[in-house]
Amino acid sequence: MSFKSIFQDVRNAVDWVHIQGDLKSQTIKNLDEYVKKDERLPMFLTRIRESGAKVFLLTNSDYRFTDEIMTYLFDFPHGARPDEPHRDWKTYFDTIVVDARKPLFFGEGTILRQVDTSTGALKIGTHMGPLQKGQVYSGGSCDVFTELIGAKGKDVLYIGDHIFGDILKSKKIRGWRTFLIVPELVQELHVWTDKCQLFAELQALDIMLGDMYKNLDSSTKEKPDISKLRNSIRDVTHKMDLAYGMMGSLFRSGSRQTFFSSQVVRYADLYAATFLNLIYYPFSYMFRAPAMLMPHESTVAHEQRFVMESPMISRSRAFSVTDDDSSENCANHHHLLERSHSQVPHTRPETPRCVTHNHDEDYSDEETDSKSSEEKAG
Repeated sequence: MSFKSIFQDVRNAVDWVHIQGDLKSQTIKNLDEYVKKDERLPMFLTRIRESGAKVFLLTNSDYRFTDEIMTYLFDFPHGARPDEPHRDWKTYFDTIVVDARKPLFFGEGTILRQVDTSTGALKIGTHMGPLQKGQVYSGGSCDVFTELIGAKGKDVLYIGDHIFGDILKSKKIRGWRTFLIVPELVQELHVWTDKCQLFAELQALDIMLGDMYKNLDSSTKEKPDISKLRNSIRDVTHKMDLAYGMMGSLFRSGSRQTFFSSQVVRYADLYAATFLNLIYYPFSYMFRAPAMLMPHESTVAHEQRFVMESPMISRSRAFSVTDDDSSENCANHHHLLERSHSQVPHTRPETPRCVTHNHDEDYSDEETDSKSSEEKAG
C-alpha cells in the first residue's frame, strides 16, 4: 500500500462524512461539545465596525447549518456590551454569504442569489446588488463580491482556518491580506515552552556536528565518524515528536519545518489560535514579522570581516577591471575596499513607522487544480 493510496482513502472518507454523512447533524445536536463560545465575540465585532471597517461572513456551509452555529455563538443575555440587550447574530455583519464553495469562489464562482431566511430556500433569479445589511446571500464570486462591497486586494483582511481553501487561494488569486486560524497552536506553544530543554539539546548537537568538520577542508582524507551524533539527534527528535502527541507537530519535525509550516509563512500574513487575539491590539497597529535570515547570514556574524578572494565575484562597479587598468589602480581599488570596511559600522535598520513594502500578488502556477477539486467545499 502506497502513501498515495492511503491519502486517497482518507480523503474520500473525509469527503463522504462531510458531504453525505451526518457530521453536521451530529454537530448541531451536540453544540456544547463541538462548538466553543466566547462572550467577547459580539463586543469585538462591534468594535471593528465602530472603527469604520465592514465585517462580512463568507462560509461554505448552507444557511440552515450556519444559522444554527451562529445563533449558538451569539446566545448571550446581553449584546455587544453588558448593558445592551441581546441582538440577532446577523446584525453584527454588514454582509453574509453562505454556500460560497471556496476555493471556487475565488475563481469563476457561481451565481449570486438571495436566501429566504424564513425558509432557508433560495430566491429565484440572480442578485445583481446592492448587498443589503441583514440579508443573506448564497454563492457568488469574488469578482462580484468585491465590486459590491467596494473593497479588493489589500483592503480586505480575510480570516479563515483552511490553509488551501481560505488562505492560499485568497492570497494568490485575489491578493487579500490573510489571517490563518490554527487551534493546534495552543498545544504547539505549550510544548515549545515545557520542552525547551529538548530544543536546546538539539541545537547543541547541531553545533557539535558542525565542530567535527570545523578544521577540515578538501585535502582531508579521513571521514569523521558522526554515527553517535546522528543517533543522538534522532533520539532527541523522536522525544520532541512524542511530546506533540500521536500525530506529531503540525509545524516541525525535529529542527525541520513541515510543508504546512512553509505554507503558513508564505501565504498567511497573520496566524494565531483565535482571531480574538486582535482584541489586544489597536486597529491601527502595524504587524511586522521578525527579520528572517538566509543561511549565509545566520552563519556569518556581523563582526566577521569578509575578504574578497577575487574581484570577479563581485557585481559592484568598484571591482570592474578594464584592459587599461594598471596594477596600481587595482591596488587603489583594493585599498578603498579595506578602508570602507573598517570605517563603516554594521548597523541594523530601524523599525519602520510606515508601510515599507508591498506583498506581491504571487500569480504563479504552482498549484494546478482540477475542476472537481475546485468545486469541493473547503
